[in-house]
Amino acid sequence: MNINIEELKKNNFPLMGACSGIYFLFNKDDLVYVGQGWNCFLRVAEHTRKEKINRIEFTHWSYIPIEDETQRRSLERQLIRKYRPIENRI
Repeated sequence: MNINIEELKKNNFPLMGACSGIYFLFNKDDLVYVGQGWNCFLRVAEHTRKEKINRIEFTHWSYIPIEDETQRRSLERQLIRKYRPIENRI
């Protein structure tokens, strides 16, 4: 799958509904985190909780929908290895 990070930077989504896929957190123009989940909106909201100790600072986010969990996990690993976001631990 060809992922265009530059295009993803331009998208910004409100927190609503449920969408399985891979999400990308950006701090200005920098990709800082790649994650996956059955509900990207919920996962992104969890990153904003004030009581979270290791909160990730980000200005906007985007996602690509992927229903299959095996595909999500595999692509997430590939993207983390390729882009090495500063908040992902490999």
